[in-house]
Amino acid sequence: MVLFPTINRIANPNTGLNLPGGRRRRLFIPPSTQYPLFLYGEGEDQRSFLSLIEAGSESYISDDISDAASVSSTRSLPSSLSTVDDQESFHSWLVEEHRRISFSNDEEEGEDQDLEEQLEQHNKRRRRGSRRRSSASSSIKDFIHLRTTYSLEIFTLSRHAFPLIITFILEHFFSIVCLIVVGKLGTRELAAVSLATMTSTITFAIFEGSATALDTLCPQAYGAGNPELMLIFVQRSILFSWTLFIPCAIFWWYSAHLFQYIIDDEVVVDLTSKFLRILIVGGPGYIFFENSKRFLQAQGIFEAGTGILFVAAPLNILLSWFLVWNETYGLGYIGAPIATAFNFWFMSFLMIMYVRFIDGYKCWFGISSFRELISNWSQLYRLAIPGIVMIESEYIAYEIMTLFASYFGTKQLAAQSAVSSIASLAYMIPFAVSIAASTRIANFIGGQNKPGAIISTRIAQLASIMVASFNCIVLYSFRKQIAQIFTRDPEVIKLIDDLFNPLVAVIQLFDGVACINSGILRAQGRQKIGGFINFIAYYALGLPLALTLSKIIGLELFGLWIGIGVGMAMIGITETVIILWSDWEEILIRAGLLIECEEDEDIDEGSGFFT
Repeated sequence: MVLFPTINRIANPNTGLNLPGGRRRRLFIPPSTQYPLFLYGEGEDQRSFLSLIEAGSESYISDDISDAASVSSTRSLPSSLSTVDDQESFHSWLVEEHRRISFSNDEEEGEDQDLEEQLEQHNKRRRRGSRRRSSASSSIKDFIHLRTTYSLEIFTLSRHAFPLIITFILEHFFSIVCLIVVGKLGTRELAAVSLATMTSTITFAIFEGSATALDTLCPQAYGAGNPELMLIFVQRSILFSWTLFIPCAIFWWYSAHLFQYIIDDEVVVDLTSKFLRILIVGGPGYIFFENSKRFLQAQGIFEAGTGILFVAAPLNILLSWFLVWNETYGLGYIGAPIATAFNFWFMSFLMIMYVRFIDGYKCWFGISSFRELISNWSQLYRLAIPGIVMIESEYIAYEIMTLFASYFGTKQLAAQSAVSSIASLAYMIPFAVSIAASTRIANFIGGQNKPGAIISTRIAQLASIMVASFNCIVLYSFRKQIAQIFTRDPEVIKLIDDLFNPLVAVIQLFDGVACINSGILRAQGRQKIGGFINFIAYYALGLPLALTLSKIIGLELFGLWIGIGVGMAMIGITETVIILWSDWEEILIRAGLLIECEEDEDIDEGSGFFT
């Protein structure tokens, strides 16, 4: 069987990757499979494989034993090692083998013609798929042959990261607007919207983590020159996330049954449940927007989300205020979730308009078939689940810290809420850089461009140190001003000041490095490693240590932040070591296999062949 081009390059002694000792490993893929089962030999010769179809096939050995290139038999498979893209030869051989095998069975006389018709349909689909992508392929960036430099990567990363930073900060203000607008209605309303916002933030983090699977798949497909496959990945991820949202929506609808065991005030429970029930309508819109951003980011279009949020964020403020406080049309408390849900769908609409009329349309090929959308979900959740763990680990850890802080008193809780809010806002900067870096590195990996991937990875690691240092310096330098934004209570101001001087500021060094390293691992398709490290660091080390230092040792808030800081330091250092020791040959092979496998399934879609 004809091997994937990536594997052929490795198997071919003339063009393969440089392995130790000047030898090339070769892979054998039997007929009817798409994945290598084992390695064979390390010699310098190339041999054709004996026919494996007939168990009792006669074979003989050529008299000229010294001719290593002709190990012959009655029938032999075409050499996988000497051909790279000979699909037509493979099809001809398959028809011939089918005829020979079915010759002895009179009941199968009509199957030859059926198989030839299937092969002809398969070839037509292949040619049609190639033509369909030709217009887009001519306009996409060629990451296969792109020769980059350190200065170019610094410029590119800066240009891509800046609009993302603005995008994430503007998104972060959506929840803050709800708190400000509703908080003036009363104490119960403020408590309810705080609980509802916390619940929705943790829930939406699931879909933010799920969308990080596209940080691997989309840039790699685009870098490999297959924008149609990139589009399939995005549409598949949207459907996958919408399906995943169904149990979340059910939980939101019946959330009052859980909150009644946590909160004694029935009014607060009822208001929280109302907020979440209305927000269910906006959930699919949020998911669509987050996944659609990856569609444009993989093409190097990072300013789309920024432009959309520059329109949507002010509208959200005005609409929230209007629906809550307008004397004639205001709806009171429920106006805030209505405004938020509307804006999620409005952002999705603007994203569609951007692709249609501004940029990104060259990679749009229409809605994929239902069969394409529901296939290979296993590949998606293998990347999505570790991504969810990576994102949720930190979100939930911060909420647990706030819960612990409530046991130390009202002032400590107020200080912890302020510090964690600022830390979460500062996190948006390295997170934006991680998305930009992940996209760029994955583009090079998809294009099998090892030098470009290595250079962009080194620049990303350098950027992690610079961004983390920036956050550290800003939080330390402006700690007093930050404290005065949240409260006028001198005791709370002093507590916030003490936390930033310099404990929480120093922790930003580890948090920033860990965040961008996680993005690099996503680009490499190694989310499992990042997810495992994050989970162990926070829940086996960080939080237990935080609880011990805060309650048993008596350090209170300082103990909480020391514990979580140790966990972040573990993540940053461990992931840095793993990235420095990356096996780039294996990473490129895995990416090539992933793209080739998807392309084959896309081409054979609906043909009834190879299924």
